[in-house]
Amino acid sequence: MTEPRRALVTGVSGFAGRHLARRLLADGWHVAGTVHRRSSGVDGVAEYPVEIDDVAALRSLVEAERPSHLFHLAAIVDTVTTPDVLALYRTNTLGTAAVLQAATDVGCVERVLVTSSAFAYGRPPADGRPVREDDALVPLTSYGSSKVAAEAIALQWSRASGVDLVVTRAFQHTGPGHVGAYALSDWARQLAAGATEVHVGNLDVARDYLDVRDVASAYSTVMELGRPGAVYNVASGVPVTMRALLEGLIEAFGGTARIVVDPDRVRAVDVPVFVADVTRLREDTGWRPTFTLPQTMADLAAWYRAAGPGRP
Repeated sequence: MTEPRRALVTGVSGFAGRHLARRLLADGWHVAGTVHRRSSGVDGVAEYPVEIDDVAALRSLVEAERPSHLFHLAAIVDTVTTPDVLALYRTNTLGTAAVLQAATDVGCVERVLVTSSAFAYGRPPADGRPVREDDALVPLTSYGSSKVAAEAIALQWSRASGVDLVVTRAFQHTGPGHVGAYALSDWARQLAAGATEVHVGNLDVARDYLDVRDVASAYSTVMELGRPGAVYNVASGVPVTMRALLEGLIEAFGGTARIVVDPDRVRAVDVPVFVADVTRLREDTGWRPTFTLPQTMADLAAWYRAAGPGRP
């Protein structure tokens, strides 16, 4: 009997990490992962509670699990509830260096995927076209700059070590299990609590949204088929207004809540349209999303209903 391929997923207890683990397990992989503060809740994952910048602990983990493939997802993403900039860089940037150093020290890893973010770009092109992977990286946030630095570390490491590595820049995504200080999770919390009014900010901006399960499938596909050294936007390539998303979510909750614009939630400066060019991803790997936004909104609503009041 053939031994299953072995994957290490850092940040396996995070939003995308949990869905990626489920995807890999369904595809027959052995999956180990790093966790921080809480379990992934995914049956079949070998979990290791380690600090992501602790090279010695990471080295011990890699030695124990001997993964051939490393998916590096661990990061601080929610900068609203984690405003400590030094912690952000320690996790997102130095943590990337630590994970790759551990892989170098043990020597079993054959291929690496490092997840970055659309926030690495900053603003979209002035001519309004979709963002391409070779566009300038001019981040506007500490989170975005931490990801730019992590990308540079990862790509240089690959050139020096000779280990294949790919980078993904995910745009916005949501779906079951989405919590934190984000628009859709905030709206879902309000609606799940029985709100008759949903208080919102600017709904006229357009963003590029995927279902988190499609993000997980894209990560798996890019790991398999992506060109070594390449960077891939992970997105739908289709803009959707925040108003359309909210209306779809309200419909998924029964369609009775009223939308109320709260001036305190409106950003002084907001990019009108931010959408990805996904030509490279599709041409190199053939990947396509499978979940429709109505299905995603329905599943997000169902998850919040099942979770009950008091969700974060």
